[in-house]
Parts: sequence; C-alpha cells; structure tokens
Amino acid sequence: MAKPEEEVTEQERFVIEDDGQADWALRKIRHLKQMQQKKEKFAQKRIDKIQEELNQVEHWRDKQVAKFQEKIEYFEGLLTQYAMKLKEEDEDLKSHSLPFGELKFRKQRAKTNYDNEKLLKFLEENDIDAIRVKKSPDKRKLKKMAVRSGDKLVIEDLGVVVEGVQIQERGEKFSIDVEGVD
Repeated sequence: MAKPEEEVTEQERFVIEDDGQADWALRKIRHLKQMQQKKEKFAQKRIDKIQEELNQVEHWRDKQVAKFQEKIEYFEGLLTQYAMKLKEEDEDLKSHSLPFGELKFRKQRAKTNYDNEKLLKFLEENDIDAIRVKKSPDKRKLKKMAVRSGDKLVIEDLGVVVEGVQIQERGEKFSIDVEGVD
C-alpha cells in the first residue's frame, strides 16, 4: 500500500489553463481566507477572555504581595533599629548571627554620579581623550547628493563613485488581490 506522500507525488499537479479555472482558484482562495479569518476571530476572542482573567489574577496577586511587603518592611525597620543599637555598643560589629538569620554591616564602594553634559564639556575644554564618538553614514543626505549610474552611486559634483554602495535590481513583485476579503 502506498504512503500518502507517495500518492501526492505520483498524481499529476493541477495547472490553471484558462480564466474559468483561474476564477475558480480565486473563489477558493476567498473561501479559505474567510475561514482563516473566522478562526483568527475565534482565537482572538479566547485570547481576550484569557487576558481578562489574567489581569484579574495579576491584580489580586499584586494586592496580596503588597500586603506582605508592607509587613516585611515594618519588621526590617525594627531590625535596622536594633542593629544600629548593637553597632553603637560595638563599633567594629560586622555581623550579628541569630537562629533564623543574620544582621550584617558591609562597606560599600563609593557610587559615582555623572552629569554627562558638564563632563563632556570639561573633557573637550581640557583636550582629554576620554570621549567616545559614534559615526554612521547619513544615507538620506547621500541619496540627495548622488545619482545612480548602473549599479553604483556617483556624486555628480565630484564625479566619483561612492564606495561601499551597490544597487541591486529587483524584479516585479507579484501579488494576488482577492475580492470580498479584508
């Protein structure tokens, strides 16, 4: 017994040979697109319903998490006050271990805040080589200055071929427009 794939390859492929067959194929495409749209609309309705339920669950979750976070912050505040009291009693205190956790003091590196405008002005005025410059071609401006010559761009005023640009011809684009479908 032949497999389905073998049967398809053994059959002759349908070829459209006249306007009647072409019109039939267009009607078939219209019908298939309409069916496709129905499925898409159905799926979108389900997605919208699921999204609505998801939004409700997310709202509930956010409220619950916020309640717990408020209580956590309250107890962290109490522990911070207690740890500061311990630190006053022992300036060298780095950590205080307890059965359910540890209160720690750690040095932090200094944080550097930059005002980019002032910093850039300073670097430029003092000729300090710590400025990054990003260069990229202005393609719009280039197209206004240049003309096409075969598969190249040429700047007319200078009479030079623009390097790094190659124009690629593309054939006609074929599309099918089926009446009665969005």
